[in-house]
Amino acid sequence: MSLPICSTDCTSNLPTFDFTLCAPDFLSGQISKLFFTTVGNPMINWYSAVEWDSRIDNDRSGASNIRALLGIGDLPAPASTEKEGSLGRISYGKQTFTLNFRVDETNVVNHEAFRLMQCNSGNYLVWFETRDHMLWGDNSGIAASIKVVQIIPESYDEYITYQLTITWKDQFMPKMIASPITDNSGDQF
Repeated sequence: MSLPICSTDCTSNLPTFDFTLCAPDFLSGQISKLFFTTVGNPMINWYSAVEWDSRIDNDRSGASNIRALLGIGDLPAPASTEKEGSLGRISYGKQTFTLNFRVDETNVVNHEAFRLMQCNSGNYLVWFETRDHMLWGDNSGIAASIKVVQIIPESYDEYITYQLTITWKDQFMPKMIASPITDNSGDQF
């Protein structure tokens, strides 16, 4: 993953921005897809639709396969620490990101899969996509832990859901690209 190059002296970086008054480029919220695989199996080229197509499989065994979940999620502002050192100098620690993802398709196969995910420490490589088909991560994925709990509401009018809490620490927010992921018909997955 190429990281931003931060200055090592007391100067601030002056980044480049792109705004337009006539045709603003807005992206809508709502994370709609979560992709994950085992640690140690990153992408070779996360821009490649061919690689994604060859690796996304929700039932084939194999460590390099990527699982794809459909749901509704969000990524609130990360928690961060700020420490004051000598002479009033400020040091910032890594940010703690928490992605909340709710799966509402609660069939027996999904239930058993989520139960199996509760066996281990929940460490995975993760990528996520919004409904606007923007993908976050990079070749390495986001090294994160995934905690799964089941929610059974009191009301019959509400669905049973699985709540996934995906957490990781990093200095920077994840990279973002237009998603190359499509289904077998060529449509966005």
